[in-house]
Amino acid sequence: MRAADLINIKLMKCGGIHNALKIISIAEACGVECMLGSMIESKLSVTAAAHLACAKRNITRFDLDTALLLAEDPVIGGIKNEAPTLIISDKPGLGIDRIEGLKNL
Repeated sequence: MRAADLINIKLMKCGGIHNALKIISIAEACGVECMLGSMIESKLSVTAAAHLACAKRNITRFDLDTALLLAEDPVIGGIKNEAPTLIISDKPGLGIDRIEGLKNL
């Protein structure tokens, strides 16, 4: 029906990366572009969303700046926001060094 030109996917609303990949695959099969957005969440989940955005061709836009709105973000490492660019760490995994206040991470 071509009812949508763009789908905005939020990991926290769709149930995580696994469900987001299902949505992205369906959209790709239908020729629909996707955008990754976020809610008020820490840099941990925003970093995961940024990695997903880099991995899928039909994710053409992102709005992943919500960690900047937090008074404090305990996540050390991960993406760097140098608006309008997000810089992905070259460290293993998501590039998270630690979460302040948590031991043995």
